[in-house]
Amino acid sequence: MTGAVNRGMRRPPTGGRRGRRYLLIVVIIIASLLVLDFGARAVAQNIMAARIQQQGLQQKPDVTIGGFPFLTQLASKKFQQVTVSTTNLTAGPVTLTKVDVTASDVRLTSYSSGRGTITSLSGTVLISFASLGDTLAHQFGPLGSLLNGAGLNLAAAGRHEVKTSLNLVVTSGSATWRITRVSGNQLHIGLVGSSGLPSSLLGSIQSLTLQIPQLPLGLTIDSVNVTPNGVTGHVSSHDASFGT
Repeated sequence: MTGAVNRGMRRPPTGGRRGRRYLLIVVIIIASLLVLDFGARAVAQNIMAARIQQQGLQQKPDVTIGGFPFLTQLASKKFQQVTVSTTNLTAGPVTLTKVDVTASDVRLTSYSSGRGTITSLSGTVLISFASLGDTLAHQFGPLGSLLNGAGLNLAAAGRHEVKTSLNLVVTSGSATWRITRVSGNQLHIGLVGSSGLPSSLLGSIQSLTLQIPQLPLGLTIDSVNVTPNGVTGHVSSHDASFGT
């Protein structure tokens, strides 16, 4: 009688095992969905980057599709937010050191071709002082000749001004330029002060207008400011399309 009771007490509860088994299945399903979501997002980001590159970029940009889960966004062909960034983008006479934009309300029109539309974009472009210095040395002909390819070492002198100290072959001095947006993607660089520079040089570095060609995704420069890192421009665009 006692042995029978003991054998009954050692019998494992089947309900506990079944519960753990169900929990394990749920965990596996969730993990599989997360892996699938992550993989699908990575593929979509790569395809979208390739389509955006067709806008005239020299290299494929970095694209990140936000929002979770991704698969539901893919099914609806609508993405909440997409960030796009690239570096060293040649834009006419100047090189944009970095471009960072956020796209809102991105809609796919075709899965197979990767075509789509973007309701609005907003972000920044950075022209480093090194990039701007090379541009000015090139555009200001006589100054570029005197510098002999050394470029200009620029620094911030205010919200809209840059300055440089010049050690030329024949003399040394300093110059300060004001940078303003004229219209669209057109920037004006005007001399506002100088010291120690010959008058023959001053005439050639008084004023310069930089026309930046159309940027990818129809981005337009809205405003510019001088920061410790260089000239930063706020850019935006509306109702842009990507893909072919």
